Amino acid sequence: MTGRRAGGMKLPRWVMRMLPMLAAWAALLAAPMALGEALKTDDVYSSIALRPISEPNPVIGADGRTHLAYELMVVNPSKLFVTLDKVEALDSEGRGLWTVDGDGLAALTIAFGGTGRLLSPGGSVAVLMDVSLSEGEKVPSQVSARVTATRQSAGEDGKPVPMPKDSPIPSTFTFTGASTAVGRPAVVLEPPLEGQGWVAVNGCCDSITSHRGAVMAFNGQLRVPERFAIDWVKLDDQGRLFTGDVSQLSSYAYYGTPIHAAADGTVVNLYDEAGEQVPGANAKGINLENIGGNMLVIDIGGGVFTFYAHMQKGSLKVKLGDRVKAGQVIGLLGNTGNSTAPHLHFHVMDGPMPLDANGLPFAFTRFSSRGVLAPGSDDAIQDGKQAVIDARLVGDHAAQLPLNNEVVDFE
Repeated sequence: MTGRRAGGMKLPRWVMRMLPMLAAWAALLAAPMALGEALKTDDVYSSIALRPISEPNPVIGADGRTHLAYELMVVNPSKLFVTLDKVEALDSEGRGLWTVDGDGLAALTIAFGGTGRLLSPGGSVAVLMDVSLSEGEKVPSQVSARVTATRQSAGEDGKPVPMPKDSPIPSTFTFTGASTAVGRPAVVLEPPLEGQGWVAVNGCCDSITSHRGAVMAFNGQLRVPERFAIDWVKLDDQGRLFTGDVSQLSSYAYYGTPIHAAADGTVVNLYDEAGEQVPGANAKGINLENIGGNMLVIDIGGGVFTFYAHMQKGSLKVKLGDRVKAGQVIGLLGNTGNSTAPHLHFHVMDGPMPLDANGLPFAFTRFSSRGVLAPGSDDAIQDGKQAVIDARLVGDHAAQLPLNNEVVDFE
């Protein structure tokens, strides 16, 4: 049997068998010569892999700087030990925006296995990035990370030892990766509270707090829902959180304060079954359903949701599907759920479920600042002592985010 070409001319069978081989040789000769290397010149064998958990969204803080707060997930799939030495944030043109190293890097690293900046074989960490730009500095359209790290071999006892002198790979290396677009700017909201002496406990952005460091996995996906969350507590005229018995709700003068909607929207999630916890004691009976206590989630449009938690049982003024207006009273401040003292937990997120979402930044239309709690004063006020306030960030603020432990007045 013979084959045919398009014009109808018959070809011998042996020629037909040769055609695929001839085509392959022709393609090879037409292609550029392959490099005799396993990597391109600018490739780096990094031992570790990294990626952002979600893109950063810019927000102007009360310090006047624009903050890009996000997280780098770093995984070590090798059999080597890797220590992170330095992490830099770069813009799309390779310009350095922010650098952290040494002890400063350790203070922003959450180790899921091992300790500090050292990644054991198979280990992982999250590096909290707080790329802050000075007032007037252009916000980049994308950021990437330049990482410098040092690797060590595993000794016979399984502990790190220096790389062999004849190792084909260098001990210290630098590479750039984890490029991500910069998302939309923060939403500007009305304050959810009124009055003076409110403290932004566990706020953003430059240290690991119970909010900032809450990296979680849901449905196989990493989430950081509380990235910009604030626990609002209130100081009295003497600068104290409470007076009298720490375990009595009546000792906290701000217990029962009205909570206001921060923006117009629709109620899409709520819970109103949790009883009050005993202040000053570990919360009891906590599960994933009631961890936020009595709470509301309001869809304010554009894929943005506001979350109000730990309200008093029976105090919710709205129901599912209700439309609310900014400033409307939606409930009363309580001590329900995972709470050790009366407070309002407030944050903004990209979905209606308070845990299975990523936190988004927000700014308030206006507030005035008394300063920031002095080091150690956040613990002192929980013991009933008077707050010591440093005169930092003092003054009137508009369209900015209160920062960690800032003491503010909402008029």
